[in-house]
Amino acid sequence: MPDRFANLRALVVDDDPLMTELIAMLLRDCGFAQVDIADGGQAALAHLSRHTADLLICDLNMPGMDGVQLMSRIAALEQRPAFILVSGEHSRILDSSRQFAEAKQLTLLGVLRKPVAREPLVSLLDLYRPGIGRPRAEPVRAVLDAAYLRKGIEDGAVRLLYQPKMELRSGGLAGVEALLHWTDPAFGIVPSTQVVDAAEKCGLIDELTLAVLSRTARDRRTAADRGVFLDFAINVSLKNLHGPDIVERMLDAVATELGEPSDFTLEITETHLVDDLAKILETLLRLRLSGFKISLDDYGTGASSMQLLSQLPSTELKIDRSFVSAAPKSKQGRAFMQSAVELALQMGQSVVAEGIETEEERALALELGCQIGQGYLFSRPLPLKELLEMATGMPPVPDGMP
Repeated sequence: MPDRFANLRALVVDDDPLMTELIAMLLRDCGFAQVDIADGGQAALAHLSRHTADLLICDLNMPGMDGVQLMSRIAALEQRPAFILVSGEHSRILDSSRQFAEAKQLTLLGVLRKPVAREPLVSLLDLYRPGIGRPRAEPVRAVLDAAYLRKGIEDGAVRLLYQPKMELRSGGLAGVEALLHWTDPAFGIVPSTQVVDAAEKCGLIDELTLAVLSRTARDRRTAADRGVFLDFAINVSLKNLHGPDIVERMLDAVATELGEPSDFTLEITETHLVDDLAKILETLLRLRLSGFKISLDDYGTGASSMQLLSQLPSTELKIDRSFVSAAPKSKQGRAFMQSAVELALQMGQSVVAEGIETEEERALALELGCQIGQGYLFSRPLPLKELLEMATGMPPVPDGMP
C-alpha cells in the first residue's frame, strides 16, 4: 500500500488537535508522504485555495463551518478531493451525510466512527483510485449507460462488502448481507442506488444481480474452505422477478461455485411488491422450491405489509430500522414492532431487526422476540477478509437458527 500513496496529498480537517494528529499519523503509516492539517472548515478552504488535495478526511461536527457546509463549498470547486468522513454522530445522520455527498456528486469513500482505528481506515483507503475526485462538469450519472454497465460487469467493477447479522441471544454470527460497491478506475465509488437504477433502465438488472450473486457465491465458497459457514443474503430487484429464466440462471451461478441454494437468502424490498403480484409469486415460489430462502426486507414501509406477509413464500422478515429506532421511544413504536414480530413468528418465519445502533435497541428487540439483529452496534459492512477474521472464534449459532 505505501507505494500507492507516495505521491498523493491528504488534508485532515478537525477541530480536535489530538484527533487530527492521530489520523495524520495513520495516513503517514499508510504511505502518504504529504499530510496537511486544518483546524476547521474555513481553514480547510483557505488551504485548498493555495494547495491541492487528493484525499480529505473531515469531521462532521465542527464549530464555525461544519463538515456539511465544507462539503457543500468544496462541491463548487473545479477539482475536488475524495472524502472520508469521521464522526461520533448517530447513524441516521451518517446515512443522510452519505446521501448529501451523492447529491453533491462528491466521491465519499466512507464514514469512520471516532475514535479512528487503523484497520477501518485501511479498508476505505483500499477503495481509493487516482483521479477519483470528479470535476464539476462530469456528473457520474452521465456515464451509466448500457455499454458502461456491461463493460464494468465484465471487468470486475462489482465489489462487495458484508454486513454481519448477529444472533441476539448467543451473540453468534448468523449470516451476512452483501452490499454492492461499484468501483470505477476514473470515478472511484459509484453509489449503488445509481447503478441499480441505471441497470433497471438499461435492461441489465439481471446481469448485475447475477454478477453480485456469483461474487457472493465465490466468497461463500472461500469462507467455507476456511471453516466459516454462513447464510449469505443478496438484494434482488423487482425487475429480476419478471425475468423469464432468472431462476435457472441463479441456480447456475450458485452451482458454479459448488454452493447450494439453501446457502443464500434473497432480500425483496416490500415497498416494490405492489404490481403484478401473480408474476412475482410465480418467480418467488420457484426460487423457494429450488431451495433459496426469501426475506421480506424493510417491513413496515409498504402500503400492504400484512397482506404481503401472508401471501409471499418468505422465510424471514426484516423490520425496517425506522421502527427499530422508534420502539424504545414510544408506545406506538413498540406496539408496531411487537405485532410484527408476533405475526412473523406465528407464520414460522425468523425475524431480523435492522439498523440496531444502541444497546437499548438490541435489548428491546431481543425482549420482543427478534432472533437476529443487524446494524452498526455490531459491525459496519466489512470486506471478506475482515469478515472471516471476525467470524474466527465467535460463539456458534444455536441449532435451528438460519
